[in-house]
Amino acid sequence: MKPSSTSPQTRHDPIESEFDAIADSVCARLSKNDRVRRTLPGDGRLKFDRQLPFLCVYRSPVDREDAGTRELVTTEAAYLFASADPQYHSGLMSLTTAVRGIMQEHFGTFLFVEIWSSGDSKTANPSRQGFEIVSPDLDALPSTMEVLRNSLQEISVHGRRGTVAERSDAIVGPPDIASLAPECNSDANAGCCSIGIAVKPVYRDPRNGSLYPVVLQSFRRQLAIALRKTIAEFTGSHDPSAKVHFESLGPSSLVKATRLIDQQLCSVSESFDFLLQVTPTNADEAWQQFHASGYRELPTLYYRPLPYHPNILKRRLFDIEIERVEDPTLAHLFWEKQNEVDRQLTALRDLDQPEKSKPFSHPSPFLSTSLQLYGRPETELITLANDILRTIQPNSSSKPKSTRCMASTEIIQRAHDEIDYYHTKMNEFTASVQVSDSIASGIMVSQDRLLISSKIKLAKKRVESLLHHEIGTHLLTYFNGRCQPFQQLYAGLAGYEELQEGLAVLAEYLCGGLTKRRLRTLAARVIAVDSMTRGKSFVETFRLLHKKHRFAPHTAFTTTLRVYRGGGYTKDLIYLRGLRDLLDYLAAGHEIEPLYVGKIGLQHVPYVQELRRRGIITPPRILPRFWNDPRIRDRLEACRGKSVLDLMETDL
Repeated sequence: MKPSSTSPQTRHDPIESEFDAIADSVCARLSKNDRVRRTLPGDGRLKFDRQLPFLCVYRSPVDREDAGTRELVTTEAAYLFASADPQYHSGLMSLTTAVRGIMQEHFGTFLFVEIWSSGDSKTANPSRQGFEIVSPDLDALPSTMEVLRNSLQEISVHGRRGTVAERSDAIVGPPDIASLAPECNSDANAGCCSIGIAVKPVYRDPRNGSLYPVVLQSFRRQLAIALRKTIAEFTGSHDPSAKVHFESLGPSSLVKATRLIDQQLCSVSESFDFLLQVTPTNADEAWQQFHASGYRELPTLYYRPLPYHPNILKRRLFDIEIERVEDPTLAHLFWEKQNEVDRQLTALRDLDQPEKSKPFSHPSPFLSTSLQLYGRPETELITLANDILRTIQPNSSSKPKSTRCMASTEIIQRAHDEIDYYHTKMNEFTASVQVSDSIASGIMVSQDRLLISSKIKLAKKRVESLLHHEIGTHLLTYFNGRCQPFQQLYAGLAGYEELQEGLAVLAEYLCGGLTKRRLRTLAARVIAVDSMTRGKSFVETFRLLHKKHRFAPHTAFTTTLRVYRGGGYTKDLIYLRGLRDLLDYLAAGHEIEPLYVGKIGLQHVPYVQELRRRGIITPPRILPRFWNDPRIRDRLEACRGKSVLDLMETDL
């Protein structure tokens, strides 16, 4: 039965009467497993994402400021924060008792956790956090306490882990504040447990109490993990059959404020196409002039005019109030994306326009931002690229079985057919094909569009692999992301491009189209980026590829141009690095299907797994077309444990 609360008619205190009315409404909703989000007297709030066997509580002290501590409980799917003013205590006790009763009736168990700050420390190590666990009986649930202790010890701030003390006390709660914790030793409260956690507030300045927001962001996410592990162990210790993965205990929905911020961030990031803007519009003419000069002087490159002012877009970007997001996982992904978009807009503002500076002068502001976005090739990657170029000699590159090339009209039709196939599998797959003669690569994806040059000609074998690359990877993950409630999955999480290109190149290999010639090209891009970042001129890098590595002049020119565009663009190293890291991921025994959920990076896999367990995102709607071919699946399994060089050796 639903626990009864004192009838409002018998109450004379209006605050207690208000709490009683709230308790009745909350219990009615929880009994039906409806979400609860109620404002409480004294600027408090109660939230239940769904029926859950726990409640995390914070009460703000009335005699001092306590910045940041409230945010330690708002990470959770069931929390209450309120004022510790004595006038609210009776009402809060009535509310929490009613909530605990209705949840314990459903689950049979209930965990009450209250968090408070232990006061500002002025010790020599203010960045070293500390915790004190308080419980009426520390030995009552040994496995739960062990998990909590170990999880708190794992929390790190600035590379330093804190200490964990334990104290047995019949009264669980902040010092000098009446306790809200139920008396769990009584027969009436059997199956419930009360835990208090005193936290040293390393997330604020001990001298003036001002917040360290970046520290708080990291700290609250780590503490959330510790809390969820503890709750999962608590539920499992009472009923092993009910034990769940701790990540599934997090919030399972995107609240209104989070959806708005997700939409705003997507709107800014989709309002410009970074790759298209940094692609020269006169690549063909530049080659002709470079060839005519005897490969001695690169003509001026021209770019599309920006249809917006980068600084105005930045204003929109930083008006987005990510700090309002309570969910630490989503907040982390939002902050990452905001930083990436900021860097992209800075790069576009510094794009090497003819009137600004001599082309490819060093150092270039654009190059500095490009390095922040994509980095520079590490020693191991350069070694791999050189090994590929040394092992595959130009005359050993595999040749297409047929010398017939497909004209652009035939390639465009094949692209339409491929898109139509995916549309039959998923109605939302509504990509378009557009002819564009101002793209240097001949074929590329821009958001939901496939751009193809009318001058493109490709060997038949390469057409199929490139369609798997562009449509079966880039467009497929875009539209899979469009079907998710979390919009960042189609706009792209920060740094998603490396995995995208790794998946796309692997798709070429799986369908038998990753030729040795293609691998040489990917390796050459790494060598060109390395040469450019070491300050070599365009002509010097061109000669390195043409003379030393024996690439044809036009191929060497195109590869060098891709790297030097804009003033220095290091993105081209991610193709080989993405393939290498993806093979390492597969070698570790991981599955590839989850990577098609949207535009994510390998570094995001743990976050995506967590969000899937919480029900915020769903599995990929569709997988690449070649997935239906058992031979391709066998070929994928054979990739596990192989290096890029192994793929080259088994090239068909």
